[in-house]
Amino acid sequence: MRKQIIAANFKMNKTDEDIKKYFAVFLDLINGLKNRSNLSGLDSDLIFAPPFTSLSGTNKIIKTCRDFIKLSSQNVYYEKSGAYTGEISIDMLASCGCEYTIIGHSERRNIFNESDELIGKKIEAVYKDGRLRPILCVGENLEVRKNDGQEKFVENQLLNALKYVKGTVIKSLIVAYEPVWAIGTGMPIKAEDGEAMHRYIYDYLESGYSISETRVIYGGSVTEKNIEEIMDKPHIDGVLVGGASLDPQSFYNIFRLASNIN
Repeated sequence: MRKQIIAANFKMNKTDEDIKKYFAVFLDLINGLKNRSNLSGLDSDLIFAPPFTSLSGTNKIIKTCRDFIKLSSQNVYYEKSGAYTGEISIDMLASCGCEYTIIGHSERRNIFNESDELIGKKIEAVYKDGRLRPILCVGENLEVRKNDGQEKFVENQLLNALKYVKGTVIKSLIVAYEPVWAIGTGMPIKAEDGEAMHRYIYDYLESGYSISETRVIYGGSVTEKNIEEIMDKPHIDGVLVGGASLDPQSFYNIFRLASNIN
């Protein structure tokens, strides 16, 4: 059984003070669980991706729960250092306590024009360094979906993202399938359609790459109302939650329902 990923992407939301208030509520809810002592044995990793400015602060807040709560960045650059104003390196992220990094989110691709080439270099740099695990985001827009081209579109994104590491053993790859038309729209994909795409991603990766551990998670208007239906599918290994993760009670409910915690 693959270990689930329940991840919160705060995007460009929350100051340090907001983060403190958030975790005061969230950790209180966690500590109130009847089986709190057994959380370290859960088949789930709970991951938070706050803004860069709050990574160090968040790391300090969650230090007593690092057995099951992990820290991720929302982005990374492939160079180690240099004249790259506004970018952040693997060294910087590791020093803040990050264990994961999101790469290729649709908002980075579509708003900031990140190319497949750039995303491939980021994946290569992360695997060469070895300290961070990538959460590689892929997903089609509505026009592609309407023309039934989503499988080829996502396959091409995977091909380009992994081209610099093909031929090596890729360790602990997490792919986040996020159909662009479902992100923040309140229109999640039908669970059976999500399952079909997740299965396609698994089959594609297993046929062409040597990967030690693959997990494919879903993102796109995930809420308390649809989390159980989503997680009921065998090839959906978790979720990357955006808007619904900004409220600690809501995200706690998603985590509890996804992990079958009473």
